[in-house]
Amino acid sequence: MRFTRSTASSQRVLSLSILGIAAALLMLAAQLVHSPAPAQAAPQPAESTAPAYVSPDDLGDETKPPKPTGTSWLVGDLDSGELHVAKNVEKRHAPASTIKLLTALALVDEFDDKKKKVTAEFEDMEIDGTKVGLMQTNKYSIDLLFHAMLMSSANDAANALGRAAGGQAKAVKLMNEKAAELGMSNTQAKNTSGLDAKGQYTTAEDLMKLAWAVCEDDYLMKVIGTETFKFPGGKNPQTKEKFKGYEIQNHTKIVGQVDGGLGLKNGFTRAAKGSYVAVAERDGHRVVATMLGIDNNSRQVAKDLLEWDFAQKDPKSLQTVPVGVQATAEADPTATESSSDAGGAESDSNGPMRTQDSDESGSSTAAQSVGVALENPLALGLLVGGVVLFVLTVVLWLRLRARMQGRR
Repeated sequence: MRFTRSTASSQRVLSLSILGIAAALLMLAAQLVHSPAPAQAAPQPAESTAPAYVSPDDLGDETKPPKPTGTSWLVGDLDSGELHVAKNVEKRHAPASTIKLLTALALVDEFDDKKKKVTAEFEDMEIDGTKVGLMQTNKYSIDLLFHAMLMSSANDAANALGRAAGGQAKAVKLMNEKAAELGMSNTQAKNTSGLDAKGQYTTAEDLMKLAWAVCEDDYLMKVIGTETFKFPGGKNPQTKEKFKGYEIQNHTKIVGQVDGGLGLKNGFTRAAKGSYVAVAERDGHRVVATMLGIDNNSRQVAKDLLEWDFAQKDPKSLQTVPVGVQATAEADPTATESSSDAGGAESDSNGPMRTQDSDESGSSTAAQSVGVALENPLALGLLVGGVVLFVLTVVLWLRLRARMQGRR
């Protein structure tokens, strides 16, 4: 009799173990179903399927304009606002690092003394994406941070400037107020760096308005027009070792490489793709090219658009973007406050943006897993089945334990 009871108990324990293992396997299967491999997690079909941009053989007068592959772009007269080539200029899209122009314009007047030193913190160092190499506890001048942000597109410098201006929240508030002041009604900033964030967007048209305003600021244009700059050395706070300074370059590569190039800003993330703001001046005539969501060769496209526009003797005006005083007069101070995330960056409509430069905080991993599972029937079924088996295993185990204790 004891052998029979012992055998039955062992069988029950074995059955419970099998149920528990089955539950674990089902939940693991659910996780695998809705969590694709890294190579699939951030697909870039546009980059692989879009035809590579090739510069036209002839950019002379009355030739066809360059045709970028991407979301939106424009080229035209920066002072009059007349557009000569344009596509989807009011379409909202993630700005990538072109938003740093708005960061600079919004924060430049917050610092009367550009020689003032800012102590770098660990949060500057840990930010994603392109960095100039700020080292915590080391001190850097405001002027150096502006050079690093606008020349090298340094996200650590952008973060440090935001802190120095009163914190990231205040800096973003100043950016959105500046955008509203400039009539950039289709722009909303969420951070100082341009790293992808839900609800952060701009348009090719708004970037043109921003370009005009930046070009009116002598200090910013001096920084933007710098081709190389000496980044200082410092001391590693942990090892106490000293490190030498080094030279940083201008990533936009408009100044010095385009006749009359004034520069401005380039940008890229996997979600936003290529973005660009380029300005050149010849004989007192300023031309601007802005682009968003460009699949490839955005720098070459920007150069070609500028060259093509300068070559046109009598370009046709497609429409006029209000810039300068016109834009300010038409500005709606509540524009950025009333904008909703539903009309955010184009990439938002395709789900959460996960890029090599992304710092989007988002939801917790568990919440994301449940959310994705709800969109996948197979994953949801496996997950529910696993939970049911797990609960059943616990209930049966508790009953078996109660019986065994009762028999004692």
